Amino acid sequence: AIMFGCYRKGEANDPETYTMAIAATLADYPHEVVEHVTDPRTGLPAKCKFLPSVAEVREACEDHWKFVKARQQLIEKGWRYENGKLVKPE
Repeated sequence: AIMFGCYRKGEANDPETYTMAIAATLADYPHEVVEHVTDPRTGLPAKCKFLPSVAEVREACEDHWKFVKARQQLIEKGWRYENGKLVKPE
């Protein structure tokens, strides 16, 4: 809802189908990814002037999901997350 509210009303040919397709796409990802991609500060609303296609939403989700998985791998290797930054183990 946050992402859709950032765009002008009526940009989708069939708003109901568009909303269901985007919701189905977002449902494939963890909450952190969905939150990042739909946030008007960090996600697609900050990057797209028009409603993003389903493919653009999936691409943005995949990109952030790769980041989340890479960050988790580093944390498992002993890195710490402090003040929004990864800190190498000593």
